[in-house]
Amino acid sequence: MPYFSKVLIIDDDVATIRLMADILQNDHQIAVATDPEEGFRQAVKQQPDVILLDVVMPEFDGFSFCRKLKADDRTRKIPVIFVSALDAVEEQARGFELGAVDYIIKPIDAPVLKARVRTHARLYRQTIQLESLAATDPLTGLSNRRKFNEVFGREIERVNRNKLNLAMLVVDIDDFKSYNDHYGHGRGDDCLVQVARILRKTAGRGVDTVSRLGGEEFGVILPETDMEGAQLVARRIMNEFTSLQLEHVMAREHGYLTVSIGVGVIEQSTCCATKISERALMDVADAALYRAKEKGRNRLEIEFLT
Repeated sequence: MPYFSKVLIIDDDVATIRLMADILQNDHQIAVATDPEEGFRQAVKQQPDVILLDVVMPEFDGFSFCRKLKADDRTRKIPVIFVSALDAVEEQARGFELGAVDYIIKPIDAPVLKARVRTHARLYRQTIQLESLAATDPLTGLSNRRKFNEVFGREIERVNRNKLNLAMLVVDIDDFKSYNDHYGHGRGDDCLVQVARILRKTAGRGVDTVSRLGGEEFGVILPETDMEGAQLVARRIMNEFTSLQLEHVMAREHGYLTVSIGVGVIEQSTCCATKISERALMDVADAALYRAKEKGRNRLEIEFLT
């Protein structure tokens, strides 16, 4: 089936909205808004491929609204095309400086509108696809270390700004070298894929991020999660491995595949007097993982950042 890109039209003039919608409706999914509050809600909810934004409206300034879109992580990448009767070069330049990708002058020329929306929607989809490939581990389909670091940094910023709880899990496959040596690297890759499926299944909230950090080590970021919630997720992961009992005859402690989990937790009730760093939380999770390995594997250990 052909992909119909989503176009959000934000304009206070219903006649202009109807005109643009009529021009574009055969090739795109159309959403509309006539005020800034609704426009921003639609932009966040719909995640359109293109936003068509009027510059001059009685209730708000299109340039200021574009600045708001570009300041928010949820909407900053969406291409904005200004649509305006203001044809001065200075106005167009201002729009481009704010991050708009194009500027269409009223009265609207149908072929021009169609061509520019089609072009920018296609470029946006291509950019998103490339970014997705660059952020994905090719074997497991999970986020890669680069994406993990990006999300982790953003969540630490939220913790420092809004005083939220945050938990992270470092999950390491027990005796994975002996697994590879005994079963071969092909089976080892299959094992990593299976572990990825289990982690994706058990850390299933939309806000959670599951990543392959490298080798047989995985990371799970659990925003706004306290010790109890993090422990619940970690135990679900371990219970899944116990239930499946995937064969691992070379395991030192069990005849099936197991994982060890280090849990690092920031709870605002006990932390922290100073600004928190990414390294600090990673260090406590790593320390917890080390204890889990030292105590015999197939277990979880928790450490708080204080």
